Amino acid sequence: MTLRRQLLALMGAAAIVVAACGGSQATPAPASEAPSSAPATEAPSAPPASADLKLVMDAEPTYFSLAYTDLPTSYIVGQIFSGMYRVNNKLAVIPDMAEALPEVSADGLTWTVKLKTGIKWQDGSDFSSADVKFTFDLAASANCTFIPSYCSDIQTNVASVEAPDAQTVVFTLKAPFAPFLVTDLSTVIMPKAAVMKSFDAFKAGTGSVDAAAVKALYDSITAATVDDAACGSDAPPATCDYATYVADMETTLTGAGVQLVGTLDKNLFKLEDGSPDNSSYGLALYGALSDLNATLAAAETDQVAASFRLLDFQQKPVGTGAYQFAKYESGQYVQLTANPNYYGGTVNPPNAFFPIIKDAASGAASLQKGETNWIYSVVSDALPALQADENVQLANYADFGYYFIAFNLREGKIYSDQNLRTAFTMCIDHDLTVSKATDGQGVPVYANVPPASWAFDPNSPQYEFNVDKAKGLIESSGWTLGADGVYAKGDQRLSTTLYVRQGRPQRISFAELAADQLKACGIEIVVTPSDFSTVLLPLLSYPNNFETYLGGWSTALDPDDSSIFGCDQVVSKDNPDANNFVGWCNQEASDLLTQGRQTTDQEARKAIYAKFQAMVHNDVPYYFLWADQGHAALSKAVTAGTNNIVNDGTIDLTSPVYYWNSDTWSIAAK
Repeated sequence: MTLRRQLLALMGAAAIVVAACGGSQATPAPASEAPSSAPATEAPSAPPASADLKLVMDAEPTYFSLAYTDLPTSYIVGQIFSGMYRVNNKLAVIPDMAEALPEVSADGLTWTVKLKTGIKWQDGSDFSSADVKFTFDLAASANCTFIPSYCSDIQTNVASVEAPDAQTVVFTLKAPFAPFLVTDLSTVIMPKAAVMKSFDAFKAGTGSVDAAAVKALYDSITAATVDDAACGSDAPPATCDYATYVADMETTLTGAGVQLVGTLDKNLFKLEDGSPDNSSYGLALYGALSDLNATLAAAETDQVAASFRLLDFQQKPVGTGAYQFAKYESGQYVQLTANPNYYGGTVNPPNAFFPIIKDAASGAASLQKGETNWIYSVVSDALPALQADENVQLANYADFGYYFIAFNLREGKIYSDQNLRTAFTMCIDHDLTVSKATDGQGVPVYANVPPASWAFDPNSPQYEFNVDKAKGLIESSGWTLGADGVYAKGDQRLSTTLYVRQGRPQRISFAELAADQLKACGIEIVVTPSDFSTVLLPLLSYPNNFETYLGGWSTALDPDDSSIFGCDQVVSKDNPDANNFVGWCNQEASDLLTQGRQTTDQEARKAIYAKFQAMVHNDVPYYFLWADQGHAALSKAVTAGTNNIVNDGTIDLTSPVYYWNSDTWSIAAK
């Protein structure tokens, strides 16, 4: 896709990744609930000579900006950019580019932030309140292409953003919004001058483009590919395949000056046998065409927002963070270099490399060989070897995220019938299957709030394992068991493709174990491991051509899930990259989420979210699977120090935000 969200690939603590290094979404825990610090290494008395930082990337990066779509890229974004605030290892929000925590009016509606002086963008220009206002103004645009939760928060909750002087920003909210500090004020900031320079160059290239022709092409492709009668048939015509339109879209996009690089690099779209995947490539081009069409139809601020992913800024980002962009070699690595003018202080590693190693076992082996020194998420298969390696230090923490099987609830889709969704959950021995798939490392969940959260409800309803009852529900919806052991209704079999990310053994294992059990209920799923960036993300964007999908979400430290389950976040033609890709709209549940956002008392919020957990469990838009006991791995050559922001020179291996001070790290040279 082009799906703008914190989609767990699994995105571990992706909602807080960029806050730890500059911006994000997280919420402070009460002091009594914050995890205790477990020092791994004491800070050296003086910055040592350092080797390069090397973090394993398990997917191709997407956008090097606030438009990132996946966890690996979010780590890169968090190194290049900074926010006004960051989240520390105790899950508290602390000032980063701001001087202090915001001053908040008694009614909770006015938030005033004072910025530090002397901060420079990596191109040498001054950082100021104008950059903050610019970032929030783009988020407020209906054409916002930043991560959707941020766009949604600003559009829903912020009435205005003013910059009365270079160091002051004043936010006026429409109503009290409890998560504002941790979900929005700690988001990374984009540079106004650099983005506008890139936009002006892009706009110059579109000067001769026929907007009507672009719209006509976009509308014709959209109409053809969402023709349910044709595209839902057993033998859909070529007009349903985005590959059919590749040549026309390439011509139109390049004619408008769009560079077919990065997420539009044709060479990245391959089938398992290595042959070109023109369907997925065509869908990626369609996303870019959608952005171009919206740009040409919009006024200036909305034009900048709509075109943001198409700008060459995505290939040459400019931030305020510890590292600056150097190079991206697709299929190989991303390279950053230390920012010599970083306001936080000296950055010790001269380079930060992000080698692209999609296979989890190969990534773990690279750490043990000394070829890399950081893996952000360790899968269970690799855990024993890394635990036994005396040169490795492991972070172990309760993870803020969960896995699920999502059902497409749209009319005409098999699982739009709640009886079938409920039956699906009753055909699987839930807890036992989770244990087998994760080697005992996964914690079974039954709703959207993971056990690590203060809002987790231990009394949320659980899944019932009952094959006979499941069959009764299926048959009550008019399905008849066929001779092949699979239910059918007319000429439609109760069979779907279950998409799952390739290279993730736990997820694939659960899918295969579930498939075996579902057979006993007359339900067939075809487990299909697929590439995350080129296959899975496009499927979850408009027009949502999937039936079932096994994926995961990171969760912010605040439990507000409005961007995932809110009725206003359902993916549509007008909102193609929103988070609610399953199409679930329960107005009562959506209203509960609104109450939760606007209530400041934590105990009252906890009661609200308990009601929501029961509701989302019972409606079954997702079949919830498990939350991880999170594990990350660092070479013991990695140590932490202090700088102008960080005064605790340790790596807290018990915290989900163990990396919060990565801008102080050093790597002992061999």
